[in-house]
Amino acid sequence: MDLPHLLRTWTRHWSLRLMALGVVVGVLAGAVVLLFRVAIAQATEWFTLGAGFAGLPAWARLLLPAAGGLAVGLLAAYAFPRHADVGVSRVLERVAYGASQLGARSAIAQFLFGTLAIGSGHSVGREGPSIHMGAAIGSLVGQRFGVDPEYLRILVAAGAAGAFAGALNIPLAGVVFALEVILGEYTLILFAPVVVSAVLATVVAQAGAGGAVTFEVPQIATHSLVYLPLDWGIGLGAALVSFLLIRGVEGIYRLGRWSPVPAWALPAVGGLLVGVLAVPLPEVMGVSYDTLTRVFTGNVPLLALALLLVAKLAATAVSLGCQSRGGAIGPSLFMGALVGALVAELAGYLPGDPGDTAVYAVIGMAAGMAAILNAPFSAIVAVFELVQNPAVILPVMLATVTAAVTSRDWFKAQSIFAWTLHLRELSEPTLPEAGQKCTIPVNRVMLRDYRALPRQITTEELREAQSDSGLQVVFPVEEAGRFLGIMDLMGLLQAGLEAPDEEGRVDLEPFLHPAEDLRNLYPGDGAVKAMDLMASYGLEGFPVRSPRDTEILVGLVNRTDVVRSCLEQMRNAEGREETEPHA
Repeated sequence: MDLPHLLRTWTRHWSLRLMALGVVVGVLAGAVVLLFRVAIAQATEWFTLGAGFAGLPAWARLLLPAAGGLAVGLLAAYAFPRHADVGVSRVLERVAYGASQLGARSAIAQFLFGTLAIGSGHSVGREGPSIHMGAAIGSLVGQRFGVDPEYLRILVAAGAAGAFAGALNIPLAGVVFALEVILGEYTLILFAPVVVSAVLATVVAQAGAGGAVTFEVPQIATHSLVYLPLDWGIGLGAALVSFLLIRGVEGIYRLGRWSPVPAWALPAVGGLLVGVLAVPLPEVMGVSYDTLTRVFTGNVPLLALALLLVAKLAATAVSLGCQSRGGAIGPSLFMGALVGALVAELAGYLPGDPGDTAVYAVIGMAAGMAAILNAPFSAIVAVFELVQNPAVILPVMLATVTAAVTSRDWFKAQSIFAWTLHLRELSEPTLPEAGQKCTIPVNRVMLRDYRALPRQITTEELREAQSDSGLQVVFPVEEAGRFLGIMDLMGLLQAGLEAPDEEGRVDLEPFLHPAEDLRNLYPGDGAVKAMDLMASYGLEGFPVRSPRDTEILVGLVNRTDVVRSCLEQMRNAEGREETEPHA
C-alpha cells in the first residue's frame, strides 16, 4: 500500500472521508444525547420539585402536562415557526425530499420541545428527538465540510445511528436502525461511517453518564420451547397495540385540524387530557421507564397491567396526535413490555412452568418496537444488546417478525414515522426510500426568471400566455405582489373561451389552482418532492415559495428540468462508482 499517495489523494476516497467525518459526528451526537438526558432529568426535577410524577398531588398531575404543552405550542408557533415539524419523520422527509439538509435551529427546537414535553409528563419518548438531533448534527457536519449531496444522507444516517445508540447504550442496534429505517439499504460505504458514529456516540454517552443504564433489565432465563406459541401471541398483541396507536394518532390529529383550537394550543389540550389519565395512573407520565422494574418482577397484577396499557396507549396517542413533539420509540418499548407481562400473567393459568414475567416483558419490548417501527431486525438487535442473553433470540425473533408482518400485512399499518408523513400529506409511506436516488435541491433546478400573470388579464395577454405555454408550462397568477394560484394550459384555454368584460379583461380566478390548495415547496426541498407534488396535482410545473412568506414566489420548477437533472446526477454517480476504485 502506498500510504503517502493514499494520504495525498484521500479527498477522492469518499469512504475514507465519510469515516473520518463519522468520528466527528459520533462524538457530537453522543454529547448532545447526554446533554438531552441531563436536561430532561433536570426539567422533571424542577417541574415536580424533586417529588417525581408519582409524588405530585392530583391537581399538579392534571395541570403540569397542560402547562408544558402550552410552552411547547407557543415555542413552535412563535419562536420556531419554520422548524415546528421535528422527529424521525422530519429526518425521513429531508432525506427523501430535502437533499438531506437539516439545520441547527431545527435541532435546537427539537431539544427544547423534547425537554419541555417529557419533563412535564407528556407520554412520549426521548429516542425520537435524540435521533432528530443526531441526524441534524450529521447534516451540519457534512454541509460544513462540503460533502456532496449524494453522500450527505450517509452522515445524516450516521448521526441518527449515534444518537439512537447513545440514547439506549445499544451501538449495534443504532447501526441497524440507521440502515433499516433511515436509509433502507446496505453497502460498505454506508456501513463504515455509521458504525464509527454509533460506537463513539455510545462511548461518549456512557462516559458522561458514569456507566448508568437507561433502565435495568434483569438477568432472565428463557422459557421452554413448548411455550413458543405464547411469543406468537405477544407479537399479535403488539401489532394490535401499534395499529390502535397509529389510528388513534390519526384520529386525534385530524380532529385537531378540524377543531377551532389554534395550533399553538393543541399541545396544551393534549397535555390536559394526559393529566386526566395521570390523576389515577401517574405511571403514564413521561417515558415510564421507572415502572419497567415493577413490570419485570411481576409485581403488577393482571387488572392493573391492563388498565395501565390502555391508559398509556391513550396518553401516547393524545400526546403524539396533539403534536407534543416527542418520540414514539420509548412508549412502544413500554407498551410492548406490558403486553408481554399480560401474556405472562395469563400463562400462569396454564399447566407447568411457563417462566418468569421478565422474559415475556422483554420479548414484548422487542415486539412493540418492531410493530411501531416496522423494523424487526432493529428490534431484535436492540433487545439482544439490552439483555445480553443469546437464549432470548429465538422467542424474540418469533415475536418481532409476527408483530411486524401482522402490523404491515394484516392491519395495513405503516411505521409511525411513515404514517406521520402520510398525515402531513408530504408523501406516500414508501417514498422516503425511493427518493434517495436523486438528492438535487429545488434551488438548483428552479426557474427564477418566469412570467407571472395578473388576476385581471386582457385577451391579448391571454393569447400571448397561451402561445408561450410550450416554454413555461405553468403561470403564477399574482395580485399586488401576492401569489393567488397557478394557471396551466387547460386553465388558459378555458379562460380564453370566456367573454371579456367591458374593459376587455378576463378574470382568471375561476380557472386557477388556488394557492391555498397547493402544498408548499421551498428552495431547500429536494427535487423528488417537487416531482411528487406535480404528480399529485397533475401539473407539469409547480411554484416555489419563499420560506419567510409563503404568499411570495421565488421560482418555478417544471417536470422536464427535474427529470433531466436527476438523470444526469444518477449517471454521474454511476460514473464515479466505476472510477473510484482506481482513484
